[in-house]
Amino acid sequence: MSLVMSPTELITIIILLLLPIMYEHSHTFRYYLKFVIYYGLIMLTSVLVIPIMIWKPRNVENLILASFLCRHISDILGLQWELRGGDYLKRKEPCVIVANHQSSIDILGMFELWPVMRRCTVVAKKELLYAGPFGIAAWLCGLVFIDRLNSEASRLAINNSIKHLDEKKVLLHSCVCYCFLSFIYMH
Repeated sequence: MSLVMSPTELITIIILLLLPIMYEHSHTFRYYLKFVIYYGLIMLTSVLVIPIMIWKPRNVENLILASFLCRHISDILGLQWELRGGDYLKRKEPCVIVANHQSSIDILGMFELWPVMRRCTVVAKKELLYAGPFGIAAWLCGLVFIDRLNSEASRLAINNSIKHLDEKKVLLHSCVCYCFLSFIYMH
């Protein structure tokens, strides 16, 4: 049994010792580390929920499960959300919510909304469908994917989805990608 460390073990120890120092002293490092954690947790959660969602494919209620499992990510990243006007979202009447997409973190705000809205879906850019396990989980959740470069195909996809969703009494959350609603404010 050798007490000498291999180069890999030594490098691993140095990196593990440097991580907290870099996190505390570099805003840039902290920013990118949080994004890596965010994307990693979203992908991990997607892998975990796919076997469950496959039993109810294209069902928007799968979003409630996804939001329940992903809501903790905001806490890990130090984000807090406040829902204002939530009573409007609880109503059982059809509506279209138009929101301005700012970044991929906006979906964390949506995770706070799905348990309130229940039966709501999102219009998302087609490229997200190919985002690994996240794309598969999003498809299983009934997201409507559109090709932003082909307006006719996008219009057709949305119109077909509206007919399908109307039959199932599902709300359509309209935006180009995942959204940041005006009902949510980040502290």
